[in-house]
Amino acid sequence: MVKRIIINCLIILLLTSCLGQSKEKEFIVKNEFEDFSQFKGVNVFKRGGDKNQEILAMLVSYIVNDNKKEACYFVTMDKIKHQVIKAKWTTEYSVEADTLKLEQLAQTFMKYTIPRLDVDNVGNVFVYLKDVETISLARFIDESELQKRSKETKWIKIKDNWYKPR
Repeated sequence: MVKRIIINCLIILLLTSCLGQSKEKEFIVKNEFEDFSQFKGVNVFKRGGDKNQEILAMLVSYIVNDNKKEACYFVTMDKIKHQVIKAKWTTEYSVEADTLKLEQLAQTFMKYTIPRLDVDNVGNVFVYLKDVETISLARFIDESELQKRSKETKWIKIKDNWYKPR
């Protein structure tokens, strides 16, 4: 009985690992040469919703008087049509950001069918395939950025400048 449980657990772990790798490969095949620069300085992640709607949170980095600030913009999207139903800032202060552009980014994000996408101010791309907390893939703009990020995490090269955390 114990032996059977251990074998079943090993099979489940193997299948889960294979599914994760196939998601990674599928994303890279579809988006290997995607221009994510439009998301520069924006982190987008799914916040909730129901069968018809998806609520996206968009953390936006911007500079005011040489100070980096962040604000959160919530966008409620129609899951099927990828149209914006409503959108609002969650900050009490005025934000100098193009809300039409953010809504277009939300529509673009929906086509990736992933829970989260972060593009830092330099242009490095971080893709979350499983959940909003676990980085699955990263694309660095150059070798120096990879080296900087290697101090935080060890990376395994998958293809060209696409990597996954070790």
